[in-house]
Formats: sequence, C-alpha cells, structure tokens
Amino acid sequence: MQLMMFVHIGGGLLAVVAGYTALVSRKGQSVHRRAGLLFVAGMLAMGSGAAIVGLVRDKPTWLGGLVVIYYVATGLRTVRRSGPPTRLDLALSGFAVALVIMSLALTVKYIIHPTAESLKYPLALALVTPTMLLLALTGDLRERRSGPLTGRLRLRRHLWRMCYPMFVATSSFFIGQAKTIPPVLRIGPLLLLLAFVPLAVMFYWMWRVQRRPIRTPATIMRRAVAS
Repeated sequence: MQLMMFVHIGGGLLAVVAGYTALVSRKGQSVHRRAGLLFVAGMLAMGSGAAIVGLVRDKPTWLGGLVVIYYVATGLRTVRRSGPPTRLDLALSGFAVALVIMSLALTVKYIIHPTAESLKYPLALALVTPTMLLLALTGDLRERRSGPLTGRLRLRRHLWRMCYPMFVATSSFFIGQAKTIPPVLRIGPLLLLLAFVPLAVMFYWMWRVQRRPIRTPATIMRRAVAS
C-alpha cells in the first residue's frame, strides 16, 4: 500500500507539473507534445494508485482513479488515431459503460444510505461524475456512428478530455489536500486559482477553436485557386 500511495502521489505531482507545462506551451509543438505525454503517464499512475488504494481501503476514490484513466486514454487516442476505431477504442467505450453504471450505483447509494463522510459534500457534487461520464459516453457513441472526428470536433474532444481530468488533479491537490501545503504557501485565493486554471484554459481554447478557421484540403485548394 505504501508503494501504491507513492505511485499515486508521484504520478499526481508529475501530472500537475507536466499539465501546466502543456497548458502554457505552444500547441502542437515539441514541448507541448512531450509535456502532454508526461501528463498522460502521470495521470495513469495517479489513477491506478487511487483505484488500488481506494479498493483496499473501501473508499469511493477508487472510481475517480478509473475515471481519470478513461479520460486521458481517450483524449490521447483522439489525436493519435486517424482511422476507424480499433479494439482498444471499443474496449475504452465498454469501459465507459461500466464506469457510468458504477458511478450511478454509487450515487444512488449516496442518496439512500448517506454516511457521515458523504454528508460533508452536497448532492450536486455526487452527480458530477455520472453526468460527465454520460456526456463522454455519448461522444464515444456518436463517433462510432459518424466515423473518426476531424477539425474542430477532434480538437474539442481532445481538449476537454485532457483539461477536465487535470482539473480533477489540481482541485484534489490544491483544495482537497491544502493542509499538506506549507502554511507560508497556503494562500486561499492562490490555491483556488491554481485549482481552476485548467477549466479556464479549457473554456478559452474551446472558444478559440470554435472561432478560428480549420485548414482542410478543400479550403486550402479554394484559397489557392482564388489567389
């Protein structure tokens, strides 16, 4: 268990540092790609550690570990795959179905048999995980029906599936584990800012991707003819 806690904490720290590097670096360039791969590796380690420790200690945090693994894995596959879905992609969609069922079951359990620990958090917070998973699963099914995503849709899928799990990591650390931060650095507004930066960046880039023109072969050809 000590080893898995080390994997969880070490992976989380790597994910936070690499994630911020990917956020501020120029998109699509070498630094962004390498930081993104380190972020994925860190999130996979953090999620695996959280899942194992949560299961052993019988805490619902095990589900959060599996959820972030699903998000970053599908986010990476979005930019790595250009053809039809592979067996890995289909397996990830099946994994999402299982996560939705488990998260809904835990939410129902939260409502019917609340514990002293669960009552510390509002019901709306318990609904966030199944709601986001349902949105992600809907996106998976839509892609299976319409084919591989391109252009803005591909970028938007990659953005939110990377930024949202990073927000889970930053909020868990800067808010959930604030007591572990040295008092001299434990500045409330600063910790909130660091926690919510990934969400702010996500919404900014979603807006920017929606507004900017996407260079496709057809648009390139039309511009060439016009000139």
